[in-house]
Amino acid sequence: MVRARFLSAALLAGVTLLAAAGTTGFLLRPAVAPDDLRAAPQVTSAPVGHEQLTDERNVQVSLHTTPAPPLVVGLTGRVTSSACAPGRPLRSGHRVARINEQPVVALTTSVPLYRDLRSGLRGADVRALQVELRRLKHHVRPTGRYDRRTATAVRKVRAAAGTVRPDGTLPLAQVLWLPAPAVTPDACKLVPGTFVSAGGVFATSAPRLTSVTVDAMPQRTVRGARVIKLMGATGPLGDDGTATDAAFRAKVAGGQEYRLFAQSGSTDEITAVIRLRHPVPTLKVPPGAVFGVRDDRGCVASAGRAYPVRIMGSRLGATLVTMDGAAPSSVDLGTAADHSACG
Repeated sequence: MVRARFLSAALLAGVTLLAAAGTTGFLLRPAVAPDDLRAAPQVTSAPVGHEQLTDERNVQVSLHTTPAPPLVVGLTGRVTSSACAPGRPLRSGHRVARINEQPVVALTTSVPLYRDLRSGLRGADVRALQVELRRLKHHVRPTGRYDRRTATAVRKVRAAAGTVRPDGTLPLAQVLWLPAPAVTPDACKLVPGTFVSAGGVFATSAPRLTSVTVDAMPQRTVRGARVIKLMGATGPLGDDGTATDAAFRAKVAGGQEYRLFAQSGSTDEITAVIRLRHPVPTLKVPPGAVFGVRDDRGCVASAGRAYPVRIMGSRLGATLVTMDGAAPSSVDLGTAADHSACG
């Protein structure tokens, strides 16, 4: 009985070992690849993509400024109202305060106003006033002579500011001269209730921004007119890397970021972004599709035909090119693009 049990156990162990050996042999046997994967076809072409190239670059810039003159009033009396608030622009052609209830209107002129103006007067200050009145959409000509049209325009400006039955004269005492069409004060010196004498400081502002210059223009940029974006403002950039556009400077200087930077006296580097004003349409191809490269020139092939291209830039896994004429929908790769030069 014992012997029979022993033989049964031995037989079972043998069968188990044979099964394990068979399983192990099956697992160790190399897998056979499916027929459709044994010889994957070589990739010989790729589709051509399209991208609008802006050639955007981050650059360091320098701000060039001049001290801003204080804004002064010409009336003597009690300030009864004020439109001045730090960070809020004072605009030419608008009332900025009342002193003894007499309206004070802001005006910018290229020649600072220094006298009362009336019909018949001539001078550079009259012409500067006429230029500003024209900018404010009044029908005047910058002749330098204070004529009837000029008097009519001044009457309208003063009436809009709150002057009761204004005549055609412009009293200097009721004008707050501005050095720009809009000036953003960083400090207001006169609040309602303050007594002020003629020549008193109404407000102060950050230094005037005269230009922005790119410290070092990037190398190998795409040719074309460029714009610069700084502190939320965008404007034209000259070929020499300088931005002087008045509207751009006014928008930068009128922003809170500029005022805080000017007040801090910081010497930290300032970063801006420059890019093409008009994006360039480019073709996006795999890097391996471009051959015969020399400087910024090269070739691509499609259906065995070679096309000259100009290399404009690159992206991860792609080269951006332009070509004359109609572009192919795909480009050759590998041995299919084996050309020594453009045909």
